[in-house]
Amino acid sequence: MKRKKIVGLSAAAVCFSLVAAVLLPSDSKTSLSDAYPDKRSVSQDVENAVLHMSDDIYAEIFSLPKVYTLPWTLAAGPQPNPAGFTEDTYQDKTITVKCWRETIAISPQKSVSANFADITIAHPTQLRTAFAGGSYGNSKREYTSVMAAANHAVLAVNADFYNCRTEGIILRQNTLYRSKAFGIDTLLIDDHGNFIVMKDTEILKSGYLEKNRIYQSIAFGPELVRDGKAVHKKSREYSSVPCGHYADNPRTAIGQLGELHYLVCTVDGRSFSSAGCSTNELADIMEQKKCVTAYNLDGGQSTDMVFHDKIYNAVSNGGERRLSDIIYFATAVPEEEWQ
Repeated sequence: MKRKKIVGLSAAAVCFSLVAAVLLPSDSKTSLSDAYPDKRSVSQDVENAVLHMSDDIYAEIFSLPKVYTLPWTLAAGPQPNPAGFTEDTYQDKTITVKCWRETIAISPQKSVSANFADITIAHPTQLRTAFAGGSYGNSKREYTSVMAAANHAVLAVNADFYNCRTEGIILRQNTLYRSKAFGIDTLLIDDHGNFIVMKDTEILKSGYLEKNRIYQSIAFGPELVRDGKAVHKKSREYSSVPCGHYADNPRTAIGQLGELHYLVCTVDGRSFSSAGCSTNELADIMEQKKCVTAYNLDGGQSTDMVFHDKIYNAVSNGGERRLSDIIYFATAVPEEEWQ
């Protein structure tokens, strides 16, 4: 997928033509200033040409939309505008989030409670990651809700609990912290905000990180959806996942629906009302929701979705677990612009 260019070639072409018309002679050796040598300056010629352009071209050149971006660092995002929130939605110039709860029929005998968030952002830098305590460290852990608040997340979800193991490729906000393969599906996010899932062994062997502009990696898995189709693992095939993929458990998934368009899903589990699901069943859910690519994040008690600083899902085992990291979506509008 290719991002749309903010400014079309037509505006640039018109600007160039205007400058050329004023500063360069034509084939007939006549320029605007030659035609009115005693009455017009170069700046007046440009002004006159601009005033006679069509409204569409004028708007394209002089009313260009402002591009909001965030730094590729661990810095928190801007505070979201409180006026942009409803109970289940948020919207401003750079981000739209819609959350909802749904009962999903897994089979005639089994249904689960699921929580979804549909997110569209204006720039890839708004899809961010954060560490507990604000920095990488093997002993640092905090609640998802605490990390979400500290980073001004509009919506946040648990990531891969990177410090529960010593392996995996950990690349966050354009900084590589760990590069040790152990044969798992790894989610890569490039500078366009696109998802790519590869085995970590393949990533390191091919030099993929060095050859491509990758800004985030998540080391958990397995892959759930590829090219719009659910990916099913055979029983016990992905045993490196602590909550085995074949068992019913609370689950967390993140998927890409389109260009800068994402879906987060948490499935409630370990309760009488919702037992949870396997990762194969989660893959079916993400396929049904039209994800092009989807990936399984940490689950069990780690499954935690936070919207507007409040826990949105039913966390299992009595409440939030302290974790090492989150994935979150931030506004890019500076606070001073909405105050």
